[in-house]
Amino acid sequence: MSDRRIERAGGLAAQVYQEIERMILEGNLEPGSRLNEYALADQFAVSRGPVREATRALVEAGLLVSVPARGVFVREMSQTEIAENYDVRAVLTGLMCARAAELRTNEDVAALEGFVAAMDAAIAVGRVHDYYRINLEFHDRINLVAGHGCARRVYDDLIRETHSLRRSLFSPGQTNNEHRAIVAAITAGDAGAARRLGEEHVLHGKKRWMDSASAVTPRDESAKAGGRR
Repeated sequence: MSDRRIERAGGLAAQVYQEIERMILEGNLEPGSRLNEYALADQFAVSRGPVREATRALVEAGLLVSVPARGVFVREMSQTEIAENYDVRAVLTGLMCARAAELRTNEDVAALEGFVAAMDAAIAVGRVHDYYRINLEFHDRINLVAGHGCARRVYDDLIRETHSLRRSLFSPGQTNNEHRAIVAAITAGDAGAARRLGEEHVLHGKKRWMDSASAVTPRDESAKAGGRR
């Protein structure tokens, strides 16, 4: 993991926040791992103060959890929290797909089709990391077209919570076929079908997670670093 020096032009704590958040979302800091304040300060070439301030803010945001006498850890989600995350995200995805079907332009449709083609290309060469990145861009475009600020804010929070989990559960061929069907409904202006397909798309992801979770020995949730504040 390469050092990322923090530029001095802006607020140091805000920049440290962004870097730690990036490390969590990209999987460089795994759920349950303990943050080393000294190491992070050295890595970013800042004092411990901005690191401490950033970690407090990340605890408030739900990405980190502070455990008395033990330290600050990357938050691990319980199975109940993960299931609820999928359920709410399914409803929001359906809503935004329906709105996108009503509000899309030819340019939007072309962009969505381009993302689907790019994901096909990533699948063909086995570039899962690229597929995941493009997948996020695909859904971001739908959310942008939908233009529902409240739904998008909640959706983005839910996505941040489950990045590391979702990277490990991909079934790219299936999910991109679902993307293709969503785009077809949006293109046709069929809000009802777009809503249904959007919800089903997320719920299929929930099923993959449940199948994966049932294949391993469940962990004692009380041993986890903690739930949401």
